[in-house]
Amino acid sequence: MLRRAQQVFAVEELRKRILYTLGMLLVYRIGVYIPIPGIKTEALGQILSQALGAGLLQFLNLFTGGALQNFSLFALGVIPYINVSIIISLLMPVVPALKKLREEGREGQKKLTQYTRWGTVLMSLTQGYAFSYLAITYGLADPTPRFFITSIIALATGSIFLMWIGERITENGIGNGISMLIMAGIVARFPAEIQSTYIEISTGTVHPLWAIGLVVVFVAVVGLTVIMQQGQRRIPVQYAKRTTGRRVYGGHSTYLPLRVNMGGVIPIIFASAILSLPSSIASWIPSLRWLQTYVEPGSWVYLLAYVALTIFFTYFYASLVFDPEEVGKNLREAGGFVPGVRPGSPTAQYLRDILNRLNLVGALFLAGIAVLPYIFRAISGIRGFWLGGTSLLILVGVGIDTIMQIEAHLIMRQYESLIKGARFLGRRG
Repeated sequence: MLRRAQQVFAVEELRKRILYTLGMLLVYRIGVYIPIPGIKTEALGQILSQALGAGLLQFLNLFTGGALQNFSLFALGVIPYINVSIIISLLMPVVPALKKLREEGREGQKKLTQYTRWGTVLMSLTQGYAFSYLAITYGLADPTPRFFITSIIALATGSIFLMWIGERITENGIGNGISMLIMAGIVARFPAEIQSTYIEISTGTVHPLWAIGLVVVFVAVVGLTVIMQQGQRRIPVQYAKRTTGRRVYGGHSTYLPLRVNMGGVIPIIFASAILSLPSSIASWIPSLRWLQTYVEPGSWVYLLAYVALTIFFTYFYASLVFDPEEVGKNLREAGGFVPGVRPGSPTAQYLRDILNRLNLVGALFLAGIAVLPYIFRAISGIRGFWLGGTSLLILVGVGIDTIMQIEAHLIMRQYESLIKGARFLGRRG
């Protein structure tokens, strides 16, 4: 491992990219602890620790890396950007203009990026208003117009600044910038969760053997998550030979990869967001407090609904990102076919049947990962450490993507070395 790290930092461009990414992540973590002007910091910890018991706020605090709990400049995190990106992705299949932009290639992608940026600005202002009102409701700030305006501007500016940092990391650093920010926030919470678990074990609240069980289950879940994230079904595709003039095209074989977990972490995010609303509303409205017992995270009603929604959104999102009819049509027009299956509609039906079986496996996996923290906490009694779920999927997915990008830079470096030292057409390199 040390030798591999030396190889990575030996490449100057790769070293600069990694250091640039670490520097940007450091700026992000510093901003997490800077409260917005007008917040009563002396009462911040106690009030928000009680408020974060609500499902929605706890879910948002996870994605902001604890910034919401500090009510800092980055309290919104990259959530507005994620919301707008998901909305645009969902609108692409039903809005012809957006679908056309996606098909236009690089220029169309620039337009979509511009729409996402402006949408993030509007979403940041809207959510900044909601969080400012929340701060006044919990007594964290004085209900004055000055605080309201300052808070909205500060929260929106912090979210837009994080969007800018994410784009700079993607362009000048390593990995996907937005994903790296989310991963950094999740990793930053691990020490506090481990410390809380250690306190529970040392005080006798939890049996020490559960600490070993926690490590074993954690490693097993990480390994299974890697397998499922990388798992795919390869559909063989054969292209027929065709002659154009004196040239012969086609006649080669390839494959069509279908991922087992095609939706990634998005189905769990959608299900968590929807299920967090009832518990949050019940905790904010006194007349609905009786409902909180049934919709509180960890209750059997909540877990059953969590599983059902995760399975539903797995199939729903897969239908948005992969259209068997369109793939079958494109294969037929390109002269390709699946061996043993007729081109056109039979091929689309064949792909649809395979996709449904893969989605079933992926949906059950995501549902199991989603409810695993609640089951483990109920059995072991550990309350401080959350195992699995959305955070683990994000960590594994971002980690794999970052490692693949580093490997690509190393391979490119090796090819450049070969080209520089080679002889072409009798010339010395």
